[in-house]
Amino acid sequence: MSIRRIFILGLISIAIIGIPYSLVGQKADQIITKPLLTFEKSYGINFNSDGWGFGFRYGKSKSYTNKRTWDFSFNFIRDPKQIRLYKEYPEGSKSFFYGKLIHFYNLQALYGRQKILTEKPYWGGVEIRYFYFGGPTLGIGKPIYLYIYDYYTLVSKLEKHDPTTQSLDIIIGRGPYSKGLSELQFYPAITLKFGLNVEFGEFQEEVKSLETGLVLDIYPIPVQIMGLNDPKYFMPRLYVSYRFGKRYNYLD
Repeated sequence: MSIRRIFILGLISIAIIGIPYSLVGQKADQIITKPLLTFEKSYGINFNSDGWGFGFRYGKSKSYTNKRTWDFSFNFIRDPKQIRLYKEYPEGSKSFFYGKLIHFYNLQALYGRQKILTEKPYWGGVEIRYFYFGGPTLGIGKPIYLYIYDYYTLVSKLEKHDPTTQSLDIIIGRGPYSKGLSELQFYPAITLKFGLNVEFGEFQEEVKSLETGLVLDIYPIPVQIMGLNDPKYFMPRLYVSYRFGKRYNYLD
């Protein structure tokens, strides 16, 4: 299943779960007074329009409806134009992405707010929040090496991929992942993140939610994943995430 389909299904799921309850969630006689659990820790796995990732989130409530939040995540980022190729000969050759210069990842440390739109009714249901985060990101690029056949020496060599000088007919397959780890490139960035979170956990102490949103990475130094494309200053992505964790007070 493609990332786009996963995202669409996530949106549909959130709409199906959240909309019916949000229509009744505002009624005062259906909301019960709940104790404030000040702290929240949760983990999540997200499926992005350009890859996937995982993360950790820590929140501290100022009030029941307003929470300060630190959001940390690590993402594996692919270019939508990359296509996996295979060579039938020689036997055992590993697949590769023609034109892809680097494996790219980013590490994000964001800060922001979560605010409740509709509280969970007394009989259960869901709670809907919106959030906005911002903060620094560190992009990490690892050069890709491929095995290249040299027709002059009749042997294969391990070389950094360069689609401007390496045609498909001389590429045998990808090299070991460890090659290039000593040549990492770093790309500092600023990230903005917005979205909706639908909490459907049965108990107030547990975090169990679906989340969807938009992330925008802004790179002062442009990132070039594919060698035949222009470098990118902006990397937007849509995502769907499942989160789980707990809420608590230190005195509990």
